[in-house]
Amino acid sequence: MNKIQKSVFLLLGTVIFACTDPNIIGLEVQPPSDKIIIKNDSIESFSITTVSEDSLRSDEASKLLLGQIDDPIFGENKGEFVTQMLLPSNSIDTIENVVVDSVVLTYAYSSFYGDLDENNDFTVEIFEIDESIFKDSIYYSDFIPSYSGSNLSIANQFSDSDPTQSVLNILLDNDFGQKLIDATGTQHMVDNESFLEFFKGFYVTATASNTIMYLDPNSSKSKLSVYYHEIGVDTMLSLDFDLASEAARINIFNTKEMSNLPQIEGETYIQSMAAFKAEFTFNDIPALKDTLRGKAINKVSIDFEIIKDENYPSHDKLYLVRETNDGRIVFLTDFTLEGDEHFGGTLEENKYSFNISRYFYQLLNDTEYTNKLYILSSGAAVNANRTIIDNSKISISIIYSEL
Repeated sequence: MNKIQKSVFLLLGTVIFACTDPNIIGLEVQPPSDKIIIKNDSIESFSITTVSEDSLRSDEASKLLLGQIDDPIFGENKGEFVTQMLLPSNSIDTIENVVVDSVVLTYAYSSFYGDLDENNDFTVEIFEIDESIFKDSIYYSDFIPSYSGSNLSIANQFSDSDPTQSVLNILLDNDFGQKLIDATGTQHMVDNESFLEFFKGFYVTATASNTIMYLDPNSSKSKLSVYYHEIGVDTMLSLDFDLASEAARINIFNTKEMSNLPQIEGETYIQSMAAFKAEFTFNDIPALKDTLRGKAINKVSIDFEIIKDENYPSHDKLYLVRETNDGRIVFLTDFTLEGDEHFGGTLEENKYSFNISRYFYQLLNDTEYTNKLYILSSGAAVNANRTIIDNSKISISIIYSEL
């Protein structure tokens, strides 16, 4: 485990703060004429380590993650998914005397993680699932899909001809399109309930060396299209199926092991997609109380500086949460009462800063508060980012005044 002990830096300077209520950390502004001198001290008081993340809830995510990255530090990271496909409308009329020209599963994508063009080895496989999934059920990222049959995918191609939104086109076997055409006009296409008994959905997986796509199922461009023409007629028509609206979908991520990490001294690792988080612990609460005895705590903040990697960007935002006595994970009151902007956690100048003033006061004065915090990925089910924290540059600033 990567553990460190770090001094807490108390700032020296003049600030304008109030301590009018002993139950509230003094963050209200006093008249400009009142000046409080801030003193400095140092305390060895915390440790930080990398721990494995549990599976994440990943149903109905706004983005579908597809691809694979063989990360030189974090190891393999793989995203795949299952999804339903729905009718464009009820009671699809019979389509007959036609020839299927092509079947294309299209997903718009907003971005990707890694390098899309590095090795040109992004390959998609698609299978028909034989177990129903449901929109109103809860699913997690360790979901194991049940599927059968052969791979339906023939080829895939990226298209960015439309500057407003790029798409991934996956060409499927024409026999699958014929199966759908043959079902038109039957009880299978009366409504979605009947159709989902006939076709439960897709399991979509992909291999790559350095790409995870962020697919947008809610885009108007995301659909499955069966292109066909009537015998003796050149005009091409299409039967389009819906991938958005009420279609159930589940992001699936591979399991990551602590043994995959290099365990470099002085580094802590955070990764999305049910991978890793950081456990942060205040070690000696009595010593902190003694040091701050007779002082009013005005503001406490904590900074985490990253080790930057141009090839794998860090998270735009992280969350800092606490563990309760009964093992639940909850947000700090600095977040719930003061709001996101006040609390912080956005990456700025290679650093994540959090305002933990209320939490710190409660830690020192409420025996129900534990000393354990966790640093989590923001949007962990819809991005593939990873962050490396430089343990030697973590700092806690405690601004206080003498009572």
